[in-house]
Order: sequence, then structure tokens, then C-alpha cells
Amino acid sequence: MGVCQSKQIDSKEEPATMGNHGAASKGVMISKKLETKDATADDVKSKAQDEPIRDSRDPKKIEALITQHGRVRNQNIFAQSIEVIEGYTPPFYEKSDEVIKFIDLSLADNFIFTNLSDVERKLLINAMQPETVKAGNVIINQGDVGDFFYVLAEGNIKFVVNGSDVSSATSGASFGELALLYDSPRAASCVAVSDCQLWKVDQKTFRYMLANSTATNQKGILQVLRKVELLESFDTEALNKVADALTSVVFQDGEKIINKGDVGEVFYIVREGTCKATEIGLGDSSFVDQEYTAGMTFGERALLTGEPRAANITAIGEVSCLCLSRETFEKVLGPLQSLMDKAMTNRILMGIPIFANSKFERFEMDQLYDLVEDLTFAKDTEVVNKGDVVHQALYIIRKGQVTVSNPNGLINTLRPGDHFGGQTLVDTLGTSTETISVIEDAVVGVLTRGAIEAVIGNLGRLGKPIAAKASKLDRSILFNDLVKFRILGVGTFGKVWLVSHKKTGKPFALKMLSKHEIIGHHQVEGV
Repeated sequence: MGVCQSKQIDSKEEPATMGNHGAASKGVMISKKLETKDATADDVKSKAQDEPIRDSRDPKKIEALITQHGRVRNQNIFAQSIEVIEGYTPPFYEKSDEVIKFIDLSLADNFIFTNLSDVERKLLINAMQPETVKAGNVIINQGDVGDFFYVLAEGNIKFVVNGSDVSSATSGASFGELALLYDSPRAASCVAVSDCQLWKVDQKTFRYMLANSTATNQKGILQVLRKVELLESFDTEALNKVADALTSVVFQDGEKIINKGDVGEVFYIVREGTCKATEIGLGDSSFVDQEYTAGMTFGERALLTGEPRAANITAIGEVSCLCLSRETFEKVLGPLQSLMDKAMTNRILMGIPIFANSKFERFEMDQLYDLVEDLTFAKDTEVVNKGDVVHQALYIIRKGQVTVSNPNGLINTLRPGDHFGGQTLVDTLGTSTETISVIEDAVVGVLTRGAIEAVIGNLGRLGKPIAAKASKLDRSILFNDLVKFRILGVGTFGKVWLVSHKKTGKPFALKMLSKHEIIGHHQVEGV
């Protein structure tokens, strides 16, 4: 993936009326600026490259747009229904092949249009008419009910909210679809900064195209929802309510759907295709990569717990997802909290190496979930001491944090969704070689060896455990936990000491900087 040739948007805040803003905000395939003479379709000329460059989309910005649509839905400001009329012919405005290609690329990653068929998409592009706007003139007014959706062919525009400039855009940007969908007032004014050439489509045609697309796709969406385990108890009426709340987004091969560490704002249902979760877990536990196919869900953990995203999820080939924003998720699926908890625990279990390749039946996983017992541990509690008799059980961190001190002196920090104790299920050791301490009040799910054996019978069905990941940074070590021995080196700003950890005896090199020296040498920014 390369860098887009068109200018990026300088955005302070994204108005809700803005759709595909350009390469910076939605990664749309955008060609170079169009060179236009006047407002007639015949005269619009494009300098689009034969192979436009695609910019990588930012998952956080995609989720922000899904949230915008969800918020408007939650306000129940839906557009008046459009009757699908047999034989309806949308308007037609002549365009060159280059202009058609330009508009098509400008719409490419606007998820509003992802479900249109090739024929419907072509009809929509053909229905777009040209318009010229002089510098300083207003294209849309904040508070007005939407009447057109726009694609900017040439020029520069700015978005204004309550008198303040909030963002800007240039060639390839599209905007205005949100108000057309829901009859909500325009959330921002759009003003031409320079003379502009635009393509626009009227409200009636816009809604007609979406109405046809919705009618065509609703049946397929319901078929996918019936495969979703969480929704298996829903009747058709309830499933229709969920379907109405969904936003469809298509991701291309290799595109990042979720970034590990981001704040989660969207719940995903795979409609078509396959995506893969990697680098699972926020702590030092090891997990097996997981794949999600049609009817499977992901993303609910961050919404339920408030924790950051715990994995990277990437599209393998083209993937179509049905999405619910956090607000819509809580409104539509809030009553399913217990089922969500169960699905989340089952997903954690199936990511743990000893379970990942065991090919357990669904009923076995349900039984294992029912046997998980939640225990609460206060801060500074030692769950296991080195030398204790081994309690053969798997532990899953639900809340809080614990540390695991290994015989080699390595200390791993475990956070919600992480696990420990898997090795004890297959080992015959009589005493523990680790010390496990609670560093933040914790709730831990415990699944004993006896409970697992009662469900699966032969423990030989379990896979092999994988050692915990080596922590890149041990945040559990405090300054008072260290003992100084001698100075290893002296620099301009401080000293490097040889120290060791009081509990484990593990040696470290500790760099200590002098704040006074750093400020005196004007190196604050560098440090």
C-alpha cells in the first residue's frame, strides 16, 4: 500500500455530515486532482492515474464513522421510507470514462455504498450531476435537512460548526450522505474556499438506490444473523431489529480491522470472508492465533470490560463485516450480557494452547464454561507460593492484575483475558516452582483439572502448553525492590548502577538521570 497522491484533510473534528473525506481519513482510492473547465459533464477532464494508489485506512476513524451512524439511528431520525418502484429510471448525466472512474474511486471505501451491486453503483454514478460553486459560497448549511450528496472534483472546501472551522478537504472528498440517510439536520456547514467543481446526486435517487440495495441484502443479513451463536434465541422480529441497527463495512486483503491497544467502539459480525486475530492478550500469556469466519463475532470484549483491544485483527482476502457501535450495541444487545460473558470466556479458552487444537465439541465447551468458578483475590495476596503443593487448575484473569515469578527470575505480568496454570494440568510436579502474586484486586476464573477431566474424559485430548511471553517491560518492579551494588558508568546526566531484585536476585543495569542536569543542558525534549 502506498501513499495517496491527493492532499490530506486537516481535521480538528469530524462533522457528522462528512462521509468519505479523502485519503487521510478513510483511505479511499483517490486519483490526482481533476482538471475542469466548466460545470458541464462533457468538459470535465481527469488526470487520474491508471493504477491509483490506496492509502491504509485507520481502524479508529472507521469506528468513529460507524459510531456516527449508530448515534443517529439511536435518535430514531430515520428517512421516510422509499417505495421500490418497478421500472424506476434514475436521471442520467453524460460523463467520460475518466470521470466515472474518478467518482467510483471516491466512493470506493465509503461503506454506505459497499452493498450496492455493480449495476446499482453505475446507475448512481450516472445520476450524479455537475455543479460549480464560487469561492466563498456555501454548499450546505448547518441545520438544513439534506438534499444532495457530493463528491468534490476540484477545489478546496472547509467545514464549519457553529461558526468555527473544524476541518477541510480537497479533490476526492465526499460528504453529505448521513443527512440523506436519516433526515437528520446537517451537522456542519460546507463552504467553498476556492472555486469548486462538484458532482452531486439528489435525495430521491440516493435513497432509491439504497432502498433497492437494502431490500436485496436484508435476507442475506438475516441468514448470517441466524448463524450467530449469541442470537440463536432471537425470533425473526428481534433479528430484524438487530439487522436494522447494523452498518456494513468491507475490508480488503491485509487491511487492519482492529488495532491492539485501541479503545474499542465497535462490535463485529463476519458476514463473508475470513479475518485473523494475532498478538492476542494484553499481558504476558501466550495464545494461539484465531480465525473468524461467516457468522462469528469479535470485538465485544473491549465493549463489555472497558479494556483496550486485546489483539490485532486483519482481513484475509476481502471481508464483509456487520458492525454495531458501542451505543447501539448496549441498546440492542445489552440484555445479552451473560451470553456475551460466556462467548468471551469460550473464546479465551479456545485461544489457550492446551485447548486450541483439542477439537472439543460445542457442548463440551459449554460444560467447561459452566464449571469455571470465579474467585476474588485482594491486592498483595499470593495465590501460589514457590514450594506449595501444586493445585492443578487453569486460571483466567477477569479483572485486576497478577505477576508470575518464574525460577529463572523472569516476572510476567498478567492482565484481564490472560491465563496461568495450564502447565499444571499436564505436569506431574508435586510442588510449585512459581510464585503468583496479586498486584491489583483481581477476579479470577478457576477451572480445575478434575472439572476438565469430568467433561472431556481423557486429558490426553489436551494440547501442549506454551511458555508465557517474555515481557518487554516489567512494570511490576519498583525502585524499592532493587538493591544497589556498584556504579557501572557515569555520563553527563547521571549514572548507571548494577542492581538486583530483592525477591528473585535477578541483576539489572539501572540508569539514573539527574533532573537538574537535564534541565540545565536543555535536553528535556530529548529525554
